[in-house]
Amino acid sequence: MSDEFNYIDRIAGLIIKHHREEITELEYRELMEWRNLSEENRLLFEKLSHSDSVRNELKQFPDIQASKKAGWDKVISVIGEEDAAILPVIGRRIHRTRYFIAASVAGLLVTGVWLYTKYKPVIKSDISPALASNFKNDVAPGGNKAVLTLSDGSNVVLDHADRGTIANQGNARVVKLNDGQLAYNNALNEKPAALVYNTLTTPAAGQFQVALPDGSKVWLNNASSLRYPVAFTGKDREVELKGEAYFEIAPNPHQPFKVKVGETLVDVLGTSFNISAYADESNIKTTLLSGGVRVSSGDAHTVLKPGQQANVNDAGRLKTLDDVDTDGVVAWKNGLFHFEKADIKTVMRMLARWYDVEVMYEGEVPERQFNGEMERKLNLSQVLGILQKNQVRFELDGKRITVRR
Repeated sequence: MSDEFNYIDRIAGLIIKHHREEITELEYRELMEWRNLSEENRLLFEKLSHSDSVRNELKQFPDIQASKKAGWDKVISVIGEEDAAILPVIGRRIHRTRYFIAASVAGLLVTGVWLYTKYKPVIKSDISPALASNFKNDVAPGGNKAVLTLSDGSNVVLDHADRGTIANQGNARVVKLNDGQLAYNNALNEKPAALVYNTLTTPAAGQFQVALPDGSKVWLNNASSLRYPVAFTGKDREVELKGEAYFEIAPNPHQPFKVKVGETLVDVLGTSFNISAYADESNIKTTLLSGGVRVSSGDAHTVLKPGQQANVNDAGRLKTLDDVDTDGVVAWKNGLFHFEKADIKTVMRMLARWYDVEVMYEGEVPERQFNGEMERKLNLSQVLGILQKNQVRFELDGKRITVRR
């Protein structure tokens, strides 16, 4: 088994070097070859990219049986007895698979916890001299920024507003709860004399959360807007979305919730789902996490089950996808960029919206695919530095990124 254990140690060591930014180009290629060998390797590598994911996985991952004790002991010898003491107790539900796979997965999971315990933050905040020559400046990440347009057309810049009541709309008080959260409070539970609408708009490099009058919660991504009434008084609860948002809808079978996105309509009873409808993307994507929604486009419609996604293209054609990675879809809400077989233009559109920058391409567009996750709180130089490991060059000058092959 010595060759197998050496392989475990080798991959675990490469993962540590990768997150400490000490990996060479040849070692990085070797790590990516391992990562691309199977879907299991890809998922494991991505989970090791975020400490909470590693801990959650360890709570569910089975213990190594007595027959596999040698593999576990080998892992302990790598990380040391002191570091091993931090590991949580895990259950005894392992499926009898090949010894090599079980030992490899266990070794990598343990290494992941050790890595994040010993080397936070994962990515260094400084820029290497080689990267600094391409970056004339740096750009900070986006944050909690939004503008609330009231019924009379006046605007309130929420990132500058103090906590507490910021406006009265109809019979509702508009309250800023904290940095990044807005809520509506109708203490008398009265219906307004007329329907009153507000619009919450996030700029590029902005995000915000709002609790709607019915208790539903909406997380609004960057460069997006949500138009909604300050009280739901009709037979439906209807809002209008541009851009991207994640919804957690308060159930009310007597008053269905609807989201209008251009000519696409999403009907909801009580559920959680994500809608991505940016103008510069080719499809409107509705992804269901729990409950049920009905997506309609023209005469076509589909009822989604959890884990499914409805895609509506520019021509209004509707297609349903199964077994969607829902964690990846809502990664933005949890402070992460998520790339899954993403080409360079898809990646750069995401960065352009979050960092409020312009992207230019010099020469032929690089044909690369990007997979994995990165924290959205990183400065732009850090993100570009990581992406450059995939044989793409970037120059950053002011608010402009130039992409070169």
